[in-house]
Amino acid sequence: MKKYRIKFEKGDEIRFIGHLDVMRIFQKSIRRAELPICYSNGFNPHQELYFANPLNLGMTSSAEYMDFKLSEEISPSEIKEKLNEVLPKGVLVLSVVPLSENIKTSMADVCAASYTAEISDERLSNIDLDEKIKEFLALDEIIILKKTKRYTKDTNIRNEIFEIKNISENGKLRLHLCLALSSIVSLKAELLMNAFYNFLEIPFDKYLIRYERTELLRMDNGERKPLNVGVSEGCE
Repeated sequence: MKKYRIKFEKGDEIRFIGHLDVMRIFQKSIRRAELPICYSNGFNPHQELYFANPLNLGMTSSAEYMDFKLSEEISPSEIKEKLNEVLPKGVLVLSVVPLSENIKTSMADVCAASYTAEISDERLSNIDLDEKIKEFLALDEIIILKKTKRYTKDTNIRNEIFEIKNISENGKLRLHLCLALSSIVSLKAELLMNAFYNFLEIPFDKYLIRYERTELLRMDNGERKPLNVGVSEGCE
């Protein structure tokens, strides 16, 4: 039995398909690719697939991750090729990594996520974004109204913001965001942008921003690294 971690892309074609449907896509594709997937024990056996973190509906991603077990060892290149032959348009396997035995599941391993926020808002065109981002990150507290399944409360999200950078080019306004994402604490990109707009004293319009998740990160020797780095002896 061998564990693997795949990195895959979720494109525009399926950005409004939810997490459960993405799971079904992979379940069917694994069967079509005739990969020797392991199944759970019990009355209703299911494929042993473990996704890192569900992507928000409407968001694209170039860095989704899934772990799975095969009953026999197969080369990463063969797994990648077989899956890409049967996956639908909008889903593309980018890499396959064999996992070391001591590595946590991708869901347990993730600690942060990076995003690109593309903003179509002319109200920001006359603002010195670099200076405003610097002022925003210099705040000791950034309070937002944060909702959970059980309650809603004012929350200081400053420690959940790792990086904001202006990466605008060719007339397109883009921000790079790196935010906390784990089972203990997480911050959605939209909530962060709402807080930034409040700081700018500009009414927030969520329909003027498109997000792409660009990486999921794990902590390795005090550094945040992609989920497929440092998890095995080889990587492709």
